[in-house]
Amino acid sequence: MAPPRTVLAQTNFPLYAVQALDSTHFLVAGGGGQAKTGVPNAIEIFELKQREEKVQAASICRHDTGTDAMARDKDTEVRKRKGNAPEEKTLNGTKQLTFEVQPLRSVQTDFHKDGGFQKVVRFNADQKIVATGGADGFLRVWKYPDMKKAYEVKAHKDDIDDLDISPSGDTIVTVSRDHTGVAWSAKEGKKEGDLVWNSKEASEYRFRCCRFGTVENKKDKLNLYTISIPIKRSSNPAPCHILLWDSDSMKVKKSANAGTEVLSALSVSDDGVYLGVGTISGSVSVYVSFSLQRLYHVKEAHSIFVTGVEFMPASEATRAILGKQDFSLLSVSADDTVHLHQMPERGFISAVWVIAGCFILIFLIFWLMAELGI
Repeated sequence: MAPPRTVLAQTNFPLYAVQALDSTHFLVAGGGGQAKTGVPNAIEIFELKQREEKVQAASICRHDTGTDAMARDKDTEVRKRKGNAPEEKTLNGTKQLTFEVQPLRSVQTDFHKDGGFQKVVRFNADQKIVATGGADGFLRVWKYPDMKKAYEVKAHKDDIDDLDISPSGDTIVTVSRDHTGVAWSAKEGKKEGDLVWNSKEASEYRFRCCRFGTVENKKDKLNLYTISIPIKRSSNPAPCHILLWDSDSMKVKKSANAGTEVLSALSVSDDGVYLGVGTISGSVSVYVSFSLQRLYHVKEAHSIFVTGVEFMPASEATRAILGKQDFSLLSVSADDTVHLHQMPERGFISAVWVIAGCFILIFLIFWLMAELGI
């Protein structure tokens, strides 16, 4: 039997990004791009609700972005509104939080000779800097909110596929289609080191995604996670790999075979316990971060490639809506749908009670044998 999952929402545009905003709200974005096909480009915000013992996602805000899919190359702010703000909605006497999406300014972030194409953008934890990467291979860091360029560095020979900023804001990691991964000083843009996977098969792979994550709720310690996919595809496909790195030494601590479905998306839960991954064939999996053991898998959850995965916070407010779960993971795809993946909390039996139960069972067996004169 497949693990439980729920189709939370259906949009009228392909989805390429998903982000949890708080315990009960999340944002999706995407679109058809500049092609005049009639497919809109938009950002949409949903609220999770419990109705008739079922979890539902209600759209509470939508912002069309014109010809820009995912508001690419735009600096966009999402503002929460609550309290006595005039935009607050009241439904059946209950005050509800509403949102407003405002385009702030536009800035060109990629200058490839064949046309700029931004592929990834990340804010640091305190939202003071923004890092961007795209087709020209440059890492550019911008001061927020004025979006003045702090520095730029030619990071890779080819596209930057993904990047992430450490929660402390000290390090930026970039991974590229040129098969390399690099750690940079976030403040100065100086190279701190290369990501080197010392494996005989490493030359046959390239990095696809990278994410920092806390070490099992220890906020002062970090791991780095990357996924590696085969450079070449064949009728006898090689497996993809998930790599766990020590963020200080940038050395691989553990690797795991993730199967032959090509990985396309990666996320780390806020507490650092779980990794969520998606594949180009539409499957979704969750791994335990410290062991890289797969805990959950739904084959072809989406009808086409997974473009983003995101964990909802493990908070009491989230549990009140989604139930007591080990994790609640959102996945989005170019099939226009948002899915919810969950794993119910596992029961825990103390080892002391197991041992005590064994002793009691042994005692009862001997007592019964004595009574029967065996």
